[in-house]
Amino acid sequence: MPASTTISVLFIEDSPHDAELAQMALERAGFTLDVELTYDHTGVVEALQRREFDLILADFILPGFSGSLALQEARRLAPQTPFIFLSGVYGEENAVEMMRSGAVDYVLKQNLSLLPKAVTRALAEVNERRRRQQAEQALREVGVRAQLAIDAARLGMWDYEPRTGRLLADQRYRAMCGLDASTPLDMSAFEHLCHPDDLPYLRERILAATSDPQQADFASAYRIQLPDGQLRWLEMRGQAFFSEQRCVRLVGVVMDVTEQRSATEALTRLNELLGERVEERTRERDRTWELSRDLLAVTDFDSTALALNPAWQDILGWPQEVLLRQQLAPLTHPDDLRASQGSMGVLSRGEVPQRFVNRLRHRDGSYRWIAWSAVPDGGRAYLAGRDITSEIANIDKLAAANAALRKQIQEREKVEATLQQMQRLEAVGQLTAGVAHDFNNLLTVILTSASFLQRDLQRGAPLENSLRRLDYIRTSGERGATLTSQLLAFARRQQLTPSPLDLNETIEGMLSLLKSTLGGGISVVTEPQADLWHALVDPTQIEMIILNLAINARDAMGDGGRLTLATRNVRIDAPSPHADEPGPGEYVMLSVSDTGTGMSEDVLRKAFEPFFTTKEVGKGSGLGLAQVFGFAKQSGGGVRIFTRQGEGTRVQVLLPRTEPGAVCSNAAAVVDAEQAVVAGRHHILLVDDDPAVREVTAQMLQGLGFRVTEADSGASALRLLDSTQVDLLLADFAMPLMNGGELARAVSASRPELPIVFISGYAELGALGLGDSPVIRKPFQEQQMARTLFQALKKAGGRRG
Repeated sequence: MPASTTISVLFIEDSPHDAELAQMALERAGFTLDVELTYDHTGVVEALQRREFDLILADFILPGFSGSLALQEARRLAPQTPFIFLSGVYGEENAVEMMRSGAVDYVLKQNLSLLPKAVTRALAEVNERRRRQQAEQALREVGVRAQLAIDAARLGMWDYEPRTGRLLADQRYRAMCGLDASTPLDMSAFEHLCHPDDLPYLRERILAATSDPQQADFASAYRIQLPDGQLRWLEMRGQAFFSEQRCVRLVGVVMDVTEQRSATEALTRLNELLGERVEERTRERDRTWELSRDLLAVTDFDSTALALNPAWQDILGWPQEVLLRQQLAPLTHPDDLRASQGSMGVLSRGEVPQRFVNRLRHRDGSYRWIAWSAVPDGGRAYLAGRDITSEIANIDKLAAANAALRKQIQEREKVEATLQQMQRLEAVGQLTAGVAHDFNNLLTVILTSASFLQRDLQRGAPLENSLRRLDYIRTSGERGATLTSQLLAFARRQQLTPSPLDLNETIEGMLSLLKSTLGGGISVVTEPQADLWHALVDPTQIEMIILNLAINARDAMGDGGRLTLATRNVRIDAPSPHADEPGPGEYVMLSVSDTGTGMSEDVLRKAFEPFFTTKEVGKGSGLGLAQVFGFAKQSGGGVRIFTRQGEGTRVQVLLPRTEPGAVCSNAAAVVDAEQAVVAGRHHILLVDDDPAVREVTAQMLQGLGFRVTEADSGASALRLLDSTQVDLLLADFAMPLMNGGELARAVSASRPELPIVFISGYAELGALGLGDSPVIRKPFQEQQMARTLFQALKKAGGRRG
């Protein structure tokens, strides 16, 4: 025993002297002792419960206690601790009895020299027993872990004895092979289960493992065929054990790898497929690179060419070997170089630039237009450029063609405008007889009343008779002015401005004109809605539409019939499938119905086509309904036609609803009130080449309180302006030598602040260069004259203020 050995000892001894002698004997033998001394039952039990000891030494005879009882307590409380009797009582039978009861030795106090050997032997036995127990415990733990691993891996176990041919297998292995617990299993049965193709290799591997200790490791994968015909892949691993160079056992595990094999095979097939696809894509990419008609390039960010496709030589004439490892910037047109370098700078920052265009120099010195797309990747720029030289040339040709086309369109618009004017003149021709009849009636009233007035004045007739004659003349003149205005409108000689309009009032105002136009054989009936909304429409245009529809109805009714003019409020909720009908919204409907011949389905389909007509040559342009449709669509509405052959036709024109405009009921009062303030302090230069018109106009202005200076031509007006201070220029437009427009431009050049108002019997003044100057149309009334002049002076005063 080494001198450094330290042991803890429970010494059960009632004699301190004997205990000290025993302790000295052990220390001389090299032991270092940790001794606890006790001699009674209580002390023994308490010590054994409190701690563990390496050795128990006990006397056989103790006061009130005995060594045998101490042995019993030690066996109960510390069965692994060696127990040695050290006693002065010798008895062979007694010693044998104690040894049988569990003591490891019995030493007499007279022979203390034997005590160290007994202690050494006892401790050695205890240590050996502990090592054996630890080894057994470790073996059990290894077995448990192995079993857990086998269970977790779902492994089956087998054990083969080559000498006897016996083959043992656990339940899991039998389940893999489709065998129950009662089916015998030996090597022949095992080989019967193996797939014929795998059996030779499996035999070879088993033979190698069981024949050579150097190849004792065994591993093999094979297939088995189950009774139901199913194939299953198994993988076996084992270890051969030899005795005297002869294999006595081959032990191992088996695992079902069918799913892994299937997954591996699928993955292998997938890898092979992916490999084929990668190769195919690579070939496609190479073919695209070689065959592309676009310029493809890989460059550094300083435009140094790293790779170029053959299109560079085809498009620019430069061989690849000339451009590779060279910067492409020198090929760029100087005007495009800065923008191109900017795009390369964007690429160098890892960003994708917008598509850019530049020109590259061909080998022959000319330039080609190239449109580029580029992306950065891995510190390089990947570019694709398309040659758009021919497209640029085509764009130039297209621009020239567009210019020619616009010119043709303008010419066509002029032709269409002329045709539309012809259609309107055609309508005017339809009015001729009725209007001439009305004018003759008016002239009869005017001439007769003038003759009677002259006679009454000569005879000194009462004043009432003269005033009545003058009223007849004034009323007839106003009616004549209204007819002239309508004729000019129908001839397209009035400016068109959409405004809120009451269609009931429009129809009422046209009844006399319609009746005289349609003749006595056709009755005109109106069906107005009482609470009719206002429509947003040009007053003159709607009158012409009504007249066109009335004339078409007259032609369809022949000798006679009934024309019905109706108005309605209409609300449309759902979109219409027909393009000629309006969309959802609120509309004012004008309906024109006749009792004529109606239309066939074929005629109805073409009714709105320009120049389509069923009338004889020379009796219609075919623009009537087309113009109605165009007017309605431009106004934001639409047209509907309902017809039946032999019964008649009803045309519905739908116009967008609007709110009525503000109407000043006391407009005349406002003019009169403000006229007194304005007229007396303003001077007007009146220019008109007709003395009679100039005289009555001057009288009207003076009656309104204005100071008036007259001029009979534009030249005289300019001379007067040099010496006379005036506040407004009132000029007729149609004058010889210098018309009103030319006079206005000359005046505006020298006195741009002077307001200008025109008097004219024309209506189409927009193309005559009059700007936004007010126009008073002949014939005019005093109230209209006063309102227009007041507004012009007020506007000019606001500009000066």
